[in-house]
Amino acid sequence: MYSLNSYYGMAENDYLYAKGGMEICRSLGNYNSIASGCAQAAEKYLKALAELCLVDEADAVSIMRTHNLRTLVNRIKDVIPGINLSSKDCKWLGDYYFEARYPGDNFVRVNEEDARECLRITEEIRDVVTHEMDRINRRRQEQKEKGW
Repeated sequence: MYSLNSYYGMAENDYLYAKGGMEICRSLGNYNSIASGCAQAAEKYLKALAELCLVDEADAVSIMRTHNLRTLVNRIKDVIPGINLSSKDCKWLGDYYFEARYPGDNFVRVNEEDARECLRITEEIRDVVTHEMDRINRRRQEQKEKGW
Protein backbone atom coordinates (compact mmCIF):
# COMPACT_ATOMS: atom_id res chain seq x y z
CA MET A 1 0.00 0.00 0.00
CA TYR A 2 2.70 2.49 0.98
CA SER A 3 6.38 2.53 0.15
CA LEU A 4 8.91 1.54 2.80
CA ASN A 5 10.44 4.96 2.13
CA SER A 6 7.54 6.74 3.85
CA TYR A 7 6.45 7.32 7.41
CA TYR A 8 3.62 4.84 6.96
CA GLY A 9 5.85 2.18 5.42
CA MET A 10 8.43 2.54 8.17
CA ALA A 11 5.67 2.44 10.80
CA GLU A 12 4.36 -0.81 9.33
CA ASN A 13 7.86 -2.26 9.44
CA ASP A 14 8.38 -1.24 13.10
CA TYR A 15 4.91 -2.46 14.14
CA LEU A 16 5.17 -5.85 12.42
CA TYR A 17 8.68 -6.37 13.81
CA ALA A 18 7.46 -5.61 17.35
CA LYS A 19 4.40 -7.82 16.95
CA GLY A 20 6.49 -10.69 15.58
CA GLY A 21 8.99 -10.42 18.44
CA MET A 22 6.60 -11.39 21.23
CA GLU A 23 7.66 -15.06 21.26
CA ILE A 24 11.37 -14.20 21.35
CA CYS A 25 10.80 -11.67 24.12
CA ARG A 26 8.82 -14.25 26.09
CA SER A 27 11.77 -16.65 25.93
CA LEU A 28 14.14 -13.87 27.04
CA GLY A 29 11.82 -12.52 29.73
CA ASN A 30 12.44 -9.02 28.40
CA TYR A 31 9.76 -7.09 26.47
CA ASN A 32 11.52 -3.74 26.23
CA SER A 33 12.06 -4.01 22.49
CA ILE A 34 8.30 -4.48 22.00
CA ALA A 35 7.50 -1.32 23.95
CA SER A 36 10.11 0.86 22.28
CA GLY A 37 9.28 -0.56 18.84
CA CYS A 38 5.61 0.19 19.36
CA ALA A 39 6.41 3.75 20.45
CA GLN A 40 8.46 4.23 17.28
CA ALA A 41 5.76 2.71 15.08
CA ALA A 42 3.06 4.88 16.66
CA GLU A 43 5.16 8.01 16.13
CA LYS A 44 5.63 7.18 12.45
CA TYR A 45 1.95 6.36 11.92
CA LEU A 46 1.02 9.70 13.46
CA LYS A 47 3.60 11.53 11.36
CA ALA A 48 2.25 9.84 8.22
CA LEU A 49 -1.15 11.33 9.00
CA ALA A 50 0.34 14.66 10.06
CA GLU A 51 2.12 14.87 6.70
CA LEU A 52 -1.26 14.83 5.00
CA CYS A 53 -3.38 16.93 7.31
CA LEU A 54 -0.86 19.51 8.58
CA VAL A 55 0.92 20.24 5.31
CA ASP A 56 -0.36 23.82 5.13
CA GLU A 57 0.00 24.59 8.85
CA ALA A 58 2.62 27.06 10.10
CA ASP A 59 3.94 24.63 12.71
CA ALA A 60 4.20 21.63 10.35
CA VAL A 61 8.00 21.44 10.44
CA SER A 62 8.25 21.54 14.23
CA ILE A 63 5.48 18.96 14.59
CA MET A 64 7.31 16.60 12.24
CA ARG A 65 10.45 16.91 14.37
CA THR A 66 8.86 15.97 17.68
CA HIS A 67 9.02 12.53 19.26
CA ASN A 68 6.19 13.39 21.66
CA LEU A 69 3.18 11.24 20.74
CA ARG A 70 0.76 13.30 22.81
CA THR A 71 1.87 16.49 21.04
CA LEU A 72 1.37 14.82 17.66
CA VAL A 73 -2.08 13.51 18.57
CA ASN A 74 -3.25 16.78 20.06
CA ARG A 75 -2.14 18.71 16.97
CA ILE A 76 -3.87 16.21 14.67
CA LYS A 77 -7.02 16.53 16.79
CA ASP A 78 -6.92 20.29 16.17
CA VAL A 79 -7.33 19.77 12.43
CA ILE A 80 -9.44 16.57 12.51
CA PRO A 81 -11.92 17.15 15.34
CA GLY A 82 -13.47 13.98 16.68
CA ILE A 83 -10.72 11.67 15.44
CA ASN A 84 -10.64 8.59 17.64
CA LEU A 85 -7.11 8.87 19.04
CA SER A 86 -6.40 8.85 22.77
CA SER A 87 -3.94 11.45 24.07
CA LYS A 88 -3.73 9.48 27.30
CA ASP A 89 -2.79 6.23 25.52
CA CYS A 90 -0.26 8.07 23.40
CA LYS A 91 1.34 9.65 26.46
CA TRP A 92 1.60 6.22 28.14
CA LEU A 93 3.06 4.55 25.06
CA GLY A 94 5.36 7.47 24.29
CA ASP A 95 6.99 7.22 27.70
CA TYR A 96 8.59 3.97 26.53
CA TYR A 97 10.41 5.73 23.68
CA PHE A 98 13.47 6.37 25.86
CA GLU A 99 12.71 4.67 29.17
CA ALA A 100 12.66 1.16 27.71
CA ARG A 101 15.66 1.68 25.42
CA TYR A 102 18.39 3.27 27.50
CA PRO A 103 19.90 2.48 30.91
CA GLY A 104 19.78 5.11 33.61
CA ASP A 105 17.61 6.50 36.36
CA ASN A 106 14.42 6.35 34.26
CA PHE A 107 14.97 2.83 32.89
CA VAL A 108 11.94 0.56 33.09
CA ARG A 109 11.68 -3.18 32.60
CA VAL A 110 8.62 -3.94 30.49
CA ASN A 111 6.50 -6.97 31.40
CA GLU A 112 4.37 -9.05 29.03
CA GLU A 113 1.11 -7.37 30.05
CA ASP A 114 2.50 -3.92 29.28
CA ALA A 115 3.99 -5.16 26.01
CA ARG A 116 0.56 -6.43 24.97
CA GLU A 117 -0.94 -3.07 25.89
CA CYS A 118 1.70 -1.33 23.77
CA LEU A 119 0.71 -3.52 20.83
CA ARG A 120 -3.00 -2.84 21.42
CA ILE A 121 -2.50 0.92 21.46
CA THR A 122 -0.29 0.79 18.38
CA GLU A 123 -2.90 -1.29 16.53
CA GLU A 124 -5.60 1.23 17.41
CA ILE A 125 -3.43 4.10 16.18
CA ARG A 126 -2.66 2.12 13.02
CA ASP A 127 -6.34 1.48 12.32
CA VAL A 128 -7.41 5.09 12.87
CA VAL A 129 -4.49 6.53 10.88
CA THR A 130 -5.05 4.12 7.99
CA HIS A 131 -8.76 5.00 7.87
CA GLU A 132 -8.08 8.77 7.98
CA MET A 133 -5.30 8.62 5.39
CA ASP A 134 -7.54 6.64 3.03
CA ARG A 135 -10.34 9.16 3.57
CA ILE A 136 -8.07 12.15 2.91
CA ASN A 137 -6.51 10.55 -0.16
CA ARG A 138 -9.96 9.64 -1.59
CA ARG A 139 -11.18 13.20 -1.04
CA ARG A 140 -8.10 14.64 -2.74
CA GLN A 141 -8.49 12.26 -5.67
CA GLU A 142 -12.14 13.27 -6.07
CA GLN A 143 -11.16 16.94 -5.99
CA LYS A 144 -8.46 16.33 -8.57
CA GLU A 145 -10.93 14.56 -10.85
CA LYS A 146 -13.31 17.51 -10.53
CA GLY A 147 -10.49 19.90 -11.42
CA TRP A 148 -10.28 21.62 -8.01
